[in-house]
Amino acid sequence: MKKFFVCVLAALAVASAASAKAVKRGGAGDLTPYLSETDCRAICKDIVGQVIKNPRVEKFEEKNGRPPVVTIGKIKDQTGEFFDTQIIANSLKTAVLNSGVLEFMANSDVRDEMRDEVISQQDHAAEDQAKELDQEDAADYMFTGSVKLMVQNNGKKQERTYIVNIELTDLKTHRTVAMFEPSEETKDYLKKTASVKSK
Repeated sequence: MKKFFVCVLAALAVASAASAKAVKRGGAGDLTPYLSETDCRAICKDIVGQVIKNPRVEKFEEKNGRPPVVTIGKIKDQTGEFFDTQIIANSLKTAVLNSGVLEFMANSDVRDEMRDEVISQQDHAAEDQAKELDQEDAADYMFTGSVKLMVQNNGKKQERTYIVNIELTDLKTHRTVAMFEPSEETKDYLKKTASVKSK
């Protein structure tokens, strides 16, 4: 019995220590000091909403009679710690497709794979079913951007603020159409708090 109580007390001590190291943030409230997939989805949905309302993007459809086609270039990790920016890219893609307003062009690596398939069809598929070469649509705009991190230690807490910037560029003129960052409604998703371990 004595050993049982010792084990229970030890377990409680471990749980207490783990709780002391727990982290919190705004937004959805999951315990993580890092930018999560949930955060990225909310942030990118917000940014794509801003893109749709951008006057230059709206004028494109008025001028061309169709919605603009966008693709995603490089999203740079400038956090100083490893951050998989593919999460941002995938979240942007999802938000674009769900918008029902913008069209999405597959990324360059996917397009290369599709071209190989079409080339293969020229030799191996039925003539009336093989897809023709050089019949691709072209993207009008490209998303690029960066993710940065500001860290400030405040006693036993570490304040972590992620900075997400997305740029929309016209692929014909190479002019920047607009710059976007999360609005006030989603900035809580960028703010994290972590406990600082005592030395």
